[in-house]
Amino acid sequence: DPAQPITIILDGPNYLRWSSAMTSFLKGRKLWCIVTGDKPAPVKRPDETDDFFADRLEDWDSANHRILTWFTNTSVPSVNMHFSRFDLAKEVWDFLASRYTSADLAHQYQLVSTLNRLRQESGQSIDAFHSQMSYYWGLLTVSEPKWHFLSELISEETRRLSITSQQSPFIIAATPSAPPHRSDNSRRPHCTHCRRFGHTVKTC
Repeated sequence: DPAQPITIILDGPNYLRWSSAMTSFLKGRKLWCIVTGDKPAPVKRPDETDDFFADRLEDWDSANHRILTWFTNTSVPSVNMHFSRFDLAKEVWDFLASRYTSADLAHQYQLVSTLNRLRQESGQSIDAFHSQMSYYWGLLTVSEPKWHFLSELISEETRRLSITSQQSPFIIAATPSAPPHRSDNSRRPHCTHCRRFGHTVKTC
């Protein structure tokens, strides 16, 4: 088994990406049920010998600690320093989920912040970047029904700003700004006594 099964290192803000990649990996190894708690530690059956039960328990405990090791090896020290107080992979998973996600606005803010930080990396194709953005838009849309309308608004605003930025050079070229209006005093009479325009010293 690989010591570091996924390339994403959990640092907190990237929890959604990390959890998605780790979930996929564990399902591929048929270990996801241990994390969800659907496959708890075995209990000795009445017709089971001690040796057979010990073997089953050892196999389960080995898988459990293998997952714990993967969690530790794919997270930064400031995150995995909290894992030592847990014995079960499910406990660590639940701890991370409660720490970095929720069903309220904080979870939505995390998604929006992640989208805002996304940039096309050097060498990354447009299709790959679009798929990455679509993934987070999908999470934002389905996370809460009330946010579906907000997602549509943000999408529409993004589209409008994109069109405006594309048209702006032509708009500027077609509507050049006029210089500020200044009154022409060169032809008006000037009084040398009061230094005002509109009359001369004779009529001051």
